[in-house]
Formats: sequence, C-alpha cells, structure tokens
Amino acid sequence: MRRTAVENAAPKGDWTEGHEGQHPSLSKMCVINTASMQRIIPNSKPVPLDNECFSGEVFLMIRTPDVDDPKDPKQPSVPKAQEISQYMKGRLRRFEFQFRVKLKKVPTGPLFLGCELEHPIKIGRIAKGLSGVLLAMIRRINPGFHYSWGIDKYTLDKDIQEGKYEKTHLSFPVEASMDRIVVTKPGEPLPAMGEELMESPESVKRRRKMGAGSVNWNTEDTYTMCLWSAYCDWIQWKCMNVVGVRPFSLGTVTGTQPIYLSVYEVKNISNVDYKKKKPNHFRKDLAVYTRLEFSNHIKTTGALSDQILGEHSLETDSEITSEGEFQESRDN
Repeated sequence: MRRTAVENAAPKGDWTEGHEGQHPSLSKMCVINTASMQRIIPNSKPVPLDNECFSGEVFLMIRTPDVDDPKDPKQPSVPKAQEISQYMKGRLRRFEFQFRVKLKKVPTGPLFLGCELEHPIKIGRIAKGLSGVLLAMIRRINPGFHYSWGIDKYTLDKDIQEGKYEKTHLSFPVEASMDRIVVTKPGEPLPAMGEELMESPESVKRRRKMGAGSVNWNTEDTYTMCLWSAYCDWIQWKCMNVVGVRPFSLGTVTGTQPIYLSVYEVKNISNVDYKKKKPNHFRKDLAVYTRLEFSNHIKTTGALSDQILGEHSLETDSEITSEGEFQESRDN
C-alpha cells in the first residue's frame, strides 16, 4: 500500500529526544506514565513506578525493523537496544512489557489489566463484525475476559456524573493475562529485567485456568511479570498476525485516539463473588494502580504526548483499511 510523505518523514519536535542510538522508527511511538507525566523510552532501561499502591519499575521492549531485516542501514548502536533486537529474533512477539512490583497494600478485589480509550468509538458494521471475531478469539484464550463498548446513547448524564459507566475497554484478570509471573521471596535474587522470565509450565497453566485468586498477593514478596503479543505493532500502529485477517490499522477501531494500558482493582467485591456476579467495571468501582498512554506521531491526536512533545502532523492519506478490504480478508 502506498505510503504518504508524512508517514516517511522523521518525527518532528521533541519526539526523537532520548532516542540517541536507538532505531529511528522507535521514536514514532510515545509512552507516557499518566500519573507522573513522564515519557518512558522503550529498549533503554527500567523506569521507576511509585504510588500509593506499589513501588517498582517497568521495562518496555519493542520489536524494531532491524530485527526482521539484518540489512537495515539504521541499526541501533546502543548496547541495550542491540540486546533487545537480539532477544526478539526467533520470537514472534511485537512487544514485551516487563513489570516489577512490591505492593504497599494487599488488593481485596480482583486485579485487571485493561486496554482502554478515553472516548466512545464509531465503527461500521463490517469493522464491528471483525471486532466481534477478535473478541470471541480473545474470550476463548483468556478466562475472565471483560469488555465494553463504553458510553452510548442510552447512558444517562446522571450516571456519568456518578461514575456509573464504563469506558470503551478490554480487560483481563492480571493473573491469567500475564505471560509470566515470577514471585520472589525476601532475600532471594530477583530475575533480571530485559531478559526472559522463567516460570514453570505447570504454574502458567494453573494461572490461566484459575485466573483471579491464583496468585498470593502480599506486601512481602516481589512480583516480576511480563506481557507480550504478536498481534499489536505499536510503531506501525497495526493489528497483525491474526489468522484469516489482513493487517489493519488500530485506527480502524480507535480512530485517532491514543490507547491506554492500565492495571486496576475492582473494589468492594471478592474474587469469588466477582466470578459469580461478573459485574460491570463502572469507573466508580475501580482503583487504578497504574496507567500508561500509548500514542503515535502520525496516527493519534489529543494525547498527553501532544502536551509534552508539542504539535505533530497526522498522515493525510490514511492507510486505514476499508470495509471492502475487511470483507475480502474474511472471505479468503
């Protein structure tokens, strides 16, 4: 598909700041810790996270073009970025996010990993049908999966004011959604971040089957976790590698909105009661532990990154897949 002049241009303003020695494509994306308004540079080093719920750090690893093209003239030059590129080779994942946390208080309700938007979305019939296929696939893989299309015409202003509404989001129990969780007792050596986290297959299987309640959350142990995916490319802002579906822009569903990755607790309900009742995730019932904003210099607008890094240009010749292409991809 034809690429635009804007898409081929280097990021403007301060989007490249802090990326010295990295593959230049990495600066097309931006990750902001919404609590501290701090930018997190992937493929560099762990970044501290500290709030009333936990202390710890996050390390973001992103697959850059040099991983799949050894002849790419724009190879990263800093050692850590080179290590990440080598780590990604032979793996299908487009990203891996590693978290290390020590809780300051024990959660009393179930913990969820959510992918959410600030505003409702408008998508056509075919695109919504495609989304339904993806959501059904996710539900089969992840027990406890929850989603909402967010505020609609039936949502009352009173409910919004009281927080009795859901944002447009997908969410998964933390215990079932994390690809690896390593629990380290006091005095034991911590696993290195930026390297493969080791968890036994039996432990992974147990977590995925049981979901919420399968991890003993406490304030003494340290939890090192990771999440990876072969389906989302943050640099290209695309969903890809889904069987039977052509790669398509995330903007097909999200428009030009940034995407938020959050960890939150559903308050005032036990894990057992939650599994029985499966309540809505109303904003008033959530305690947000951390929230990261993901944006792209030619795909998104209205993000915190716009405030921090200045103005940037959206692509003018959209590569968003048409509904006709969606239909064709589903028929093949």
